[in-house]
Amino acid sequence: MARNLSFLDRDRASCCGLTLAQCHAIVEIGRAGVATPSFLATTLRLDKSTVTRLADSLVEQEFVLRSQNPGDRRSVTLSLTEKGIRFFEGTENSMNSFFLSVIERIPENDRKTFLSGLGSVVEALERGECVCFDLDRPLQGRREGECTC
Repeated sequence: MARNLSFLDRDRASCCGLTLAQCHAIVEIGRAGVATPSFLATTLRLDKSTVTRLADSLVEQEFVLRSQNPGDRRSVTLSLTEKGIRFFEGTENSMNSFFLSVIERIPENDRKTFLSGLGSVVEALERGECVCFDLDRPLQGRREGECTC
């Protein structure tokens, strides 16, 4: 949920001299344990060359370790270093605390409705709906690939 909503507060999501994309990459690698560049490209919705540059910068800053993939010698895997693990855990704890504090500010009798509605929003975002905005029909989103703009 935090990943899908992080666009609401870019300043809070990017810190410690890292870009938002770098923060997201560290979090996704941390959640997966070990990730491939293809996994990151899909998860972060970035092209593979951007992920390569992103991984290069995280390796250089010692947040990420790049290793040869034992299952496919033609590819690499990415995992967090100790520094990366500390950053990942701190980010996860910070974001969990932030969202918990937001939810706690919602009146108790409204929380269940809020969380249910939020779950629906997250599901819609994950399905890729409402990607293209149609000025003539603003409440009717189109799926990826259906846009004519």
